[in-house]
Amino acid sequence: MPGLAHSALESRGTLHGNGAWNGPQVTQSLLGEFLALLEAAQEELNQRWDAQEKSGCHTDRV
Repeated sequence: MPGLAHSALESRGTLHGNGAWNGPQVTQSLLGEFLALLEAAQEELNQRWDAQEKSGCHTDRV
């Protein structure tokens, strides 16, 4: 079954282009850092959008 083969691969980690395996701890850490940076970028964009909205510099969101 394809689902079982896929879960077996996930439990060992991720394979990178150089052939090295990273365990779930490394992947989870990187994902957490990426999500934190993405959230910070989203907050900054929201602040910029709100500032432009208050000044009347742009039209309504599509």
